[in-house]
Parts: sequence; C-alpha cells; structure tokens
Amino acid sequence: MDKRSQKMMKYLSEGMDHPDVSGFELLELLDLRSKLASREPLFNGKDTIRLEKLDRRLMDMADLWLERISEVADLIDMRQRAHILPSHWWWYLDEITKGKKKLAV
Repeated sequence: MDKRSQKMMKYLSEGMDHPDVSGFELLELLDLRSKLASREPLFNGKDTIRLEKLDRRLMDMADLWLERISEVADLIDMRQRAHILPSHWWWYLDEITKGKKKLAV
C-alpha cells in the first residue's frame, strides 16, 4: 500500500475509535472511505483484510453514525445530490440501519 493510502486508512481507523465526534466529522470519514475505495486495486491481501475489518466496525456503528450525521445533514439528500452509487454502501447508513432492525424483529 502506498503512503497516502496508509495515512488515509490510519485516519479512518482513528476516527472510528472516537464515534462521539460531530456528524460533520463522520461525513468526512465517509468521504475518506470513498477515496479509499478508488485506491483498493492497489491494495495487497493484508491491506484488503485491514479495510474489511474497518468496514465491519463501520457497519457495527451504522446506527450511531446515522444518528450523529442526521443532526447536521440529510444523508439521503446528500447521497442523491452527489449521485453516490450503491457500491459505496457506507453512504447508505439509513438502509443498513433499517436492515438491522428488520433482522432484530
């Protein structure tokens, strides 16, 4: 992995260690995750595993992140205006949260 990707992944990991930050900062982390997605073809197996672990953490925190982001922005509106594709699933925290609730029932 190149140094820029390493820094980005480290920043994302550290951001996940502090989920009590503002919704604006969480939006920045979602944007960072999208930037990492474009760099994934450069990752080796170890890098991919590390990113998958971060993704699982993000998935686990989807409810909290959605709540925080909703305090400062409409995630659905942002996603639509930016034409975010479903392959960037981390921008679909609302859908993830709905899915989790359905599974819990």
